[in-house]
Amino acid sequence: MNNISQEKIIGSWFGMAIGDAMGRSAKGLKPAAIRQIFGAMDDFKDVRAILGKGIKNYRMKGLYGAPTQCALAVGDALLKNKKQFLQESAKNFQELAKSGPEGYFGIYRNHSSCLWRAVDLLDDLEEGQVSEQNSCTSLFTILAVPLALYQGKWSKTLARQCFEACLLMSRNRFEVVGTVLTGFLVTRFLALCPEELTPVDILREAQEVCLQAEAEYQQRFPEAEDEKELNALSGALKGLADKYNDPDFLPWLCEYANTYTKLDIRHPSQSFVLTLLPLALHCVLLPPDSSFASTLTQSLGNGRETETLGALVGAWAGALYGFDKFPAQWKSGLVNAKEIRLRAEAISIRRVKKEQKDLFNMEAALTAKEFEEGKRCQTKETKKASRMEVQSLDIWDEEESSVPSKEDRSQWRKFQKEKAKSKRDRRRNIPSMDDI
Repeated sequence: MNNISQEKIIGSWFGMAIGDAMGRSAKGLKPAAIRQIFGAMDDFKDVRAILGKGIKNYRMKGLYGAPTQCALAVGDALLKNKKQFLQESAKNFQELAKSGPEGYFGIYRNHSSCLWRAVDLLDDLEEGQVSEQNSCTSLFTILAVPLALYQGKWSKTLARQCFEACLLMSRNRFEVVGTVLTGFLVTRFLALCPEELTPVDILREAQEVCLQAEAEYQQRFPEAEDEKELNALSGALKGLADKYNDPDFLPWLCEYANTYTKLDIRHPSQSFVLTLLPLALHCVLLPPDSSFASTLTQSLGNGRETETLGALVGAWAGALYGFDKFPAQWKSGLVNAKEIRLRAEAISIRRVKKEQKDLFNMEAALTAKEFEEGKRCQTKETKKASRMEVQSLDIWDEEESSVPSKEDRSQWRKFQKEKAKSKRDRRRNIPSMDDI
């Protein structure tokens, strides 16, 4: 830890929050639509102009979402009690799920069902048990970032902590191995200067880390899944090492991932850990030029799951380039930047800073502010959409809706069924907008 500069640790933590916040405004949007609406994801974007045209829920400009909130929950737990960080993390996750504004899951700024289920299952999770959830969206791989920054160097202890942190929220093989990989890469980039970047060497090292994590998972859960899934993520990294400079790599990655899921993976930026993590790593290893700004901007241009993709790329690229290399407007434009930096500094010295705000009160105030801003942005009267307005919805991969309260289980199930039916009907009857 002593050999790693605080500036790089702050860069990784701050970069995660910046990538999350920048990606949040484009979440679900296809690459062509990003170019049409925003031009390039080169700054924090205001979504007010496109409310009601594919996006129903307001997102505050410059405010990070659930990936960073999840990392904050683990980071604060580490600072409070590093030996009992799992139990403290669970408490923080549950605290953040308490009462929040209408349409939100507690004070989380994310409507993902996997997050709701993971936190809900914590109520019945006893010490030593693992989550019954089987999600592999990449959301929980972010839990490795505070752990890696706290430890500073790769070790068996850090690998085990990443492994256990993910099992708190998801027991999926790919998600668990992806969390270990994320932690390793944070430490690997902390130890590098940009001019020392050697993609193939890093990919081979990452592949070996994944093989070890996959073997550990198989040993712990021998009955868990089909044996063919054992080396799925390490196989994706091997393919990346072999093809990282090949323009056909991304189509290959989608084809490869489709052998491990019933989902229809057509784009690597979809919310699936076997494609999203290799895509994020590909962006960091092959940037347009050696800078944090261009790396993050290019990665977010892939669209779709930009929130998690941005958080991953931001954490890794931030560790590589350091906080000093961030554009000034990104540092000042991040909502809650002072508290994000305070926590980064606290992790670098491994103790709470007395100026830090309470996590729940801090996040509750931010979510409430976003909710109030969103109410002011809503039109007083919703007009019937024209055909072109309806067509414009298809530039989004997922149409968002207000989420029912977690206490009302029947409404939650009804909401999911109606959302799936609406999405299926819309795509059956509305022309594709891939070429807008």
